[in-house]
Amino acid sequence: MRKAIKLMGVLTAICALMFTVACGNGDKDNSSASGSGKTLTLGVWKGTEAENKTRKKLIADFEKESGITVKEKVYNDYETQLQTDLVGGTAPDVFYVDAYLAPSLIEKKVLAPLDDYISKTKDFDTEDFYKPVYKAFTGEDKAQYGLPKDYSTLGIFYNEKMFADAGIDPNTIPTTADKMGPFLESLKAKLPKDVVPSAFTADLARQMYIAQASGEPILTKDGYSNLDNPKIITALQPLVDWYQKGLIKRPADLGQDWSGDSFGAGKAAMMVEGNWAIAHLKQNFPDVKFGTKEVPTIDGKKGTMVFTVSYAMNAAAKDKDAAWKLIEYFTGKTGMKTWAEGASVLPSRQSVAKEMNIESDPILKPFVAGAEYATPWQDGTTLSIVSDQYKNMLPSALKGEMTLKEAMKKATETANNDIKTQLKN
Repeated sequence: MRKAIKLMGVLTAICALMFTVACGNGDKDNSSASGSGKTLTLGVWKGTEAENKTRKKLIADFEKESGITVKEKVYNDYETQLQTDLVGGTAPDVFYVDAYLAPSLIEKKVLAPLDDYISKTKDFDTEDFYKPVYKAFTGEDKAQYGLPKDYSTLGIFYNEKMFADAGIDPNTIPTTADKMGPFLESLKAKLPKDVVPSAFTADLARQMYIAQASGEPILTKDGYSNLDNPKIITALQPLVDWYQKGLIKRPADLGQDWSGDSFGAGKAAMMVEGNWAIAHLKQNFPDVKFGTKEVPTIDGKKGTMVFTVSYAMNAAAKDKDAAWKLIEYFTGKTGMKTWAEGASVLPSRQSVAKEMNIESDPILKPFVAGAEYATPWQDGTTLSIVSDQYKNMLPSALKGEMTLKEAMKKATETANNDIKTQLKN
């Protein structure tokens, strides 16, 4: 999951009476006979080999339990193709929705609210979901438009050998942001000249929680950019300072496309990345031994980003009761455990994480901890415009071509012109 990361009826009287029995609960679907002869389509993107294999098992298990046949529709260009299908009336009954895309789809009213189904399903227990992950799919109207299948957060990765050779104990990695600069300088002094202390991705999807640490939001209430807010600039300034001192570098500066490759190739002793980097490192850089830590607090507050994807129901689905049964099973405890174990992802239910003993895993522990306080990569329908301009203008500040204040002012002006046009339309 390298991407900066991107993508939801009315019950009949009879189903309302039968719902508790027919739809089962969060652990197991007990409705095998009632779904006989029904067919659903499930829209997904192609994942890893493990994800694709596990999803097929999950579908087979659901079909056996419910009697409902599920046909997959795999998208290669997910966002574009799904939008086309939604406009054309050919979208699947249930499909993946990235938290990043959720506000746009909710606004277009193409996702069915799930609250009535949730409330009538015995023991589904929405409190079991990590709150930031669950709320990523809650609309401004407080309705729930998707249920998260898994999630990823950001954490610090460190190269064990490099730290050992430098004589630095990984436990001295600062837990507070104000001490990170001096630590990186100390680390740099003890590393080989061709190794940077930390790789860094100049992307709002990775820095949104930093920018908002003072309490100032990236977007105004009207959906316009607030990047030029003095408090946001102050919060981001250390990144520019560290970059200009050579304490952090972008993958492009190090000859790679992604921090995971820079770290794996030994170009950086540390990086801030998502837990998706774990499998990548083990597969492609098996000789690199690494540890992980939570990202440091800012002004005493914990923070990180969370990226998540939900199962959402098409508002135009012909059989919404059957569609709910699929969502219920896939995001219930049994289905989620099957998915998390097989696909090697983090389950969005706390009970499943505990059952899998994930919280005691020394590598995964920081990422699981982050799920409790993370900022979802999602904020209205104009976030993509602001994110694009941040990505366009931040390099100018990093390179010293303009100050961060000038760069963010330019980013805000350009973004807001585009936002104004979008909101008019």
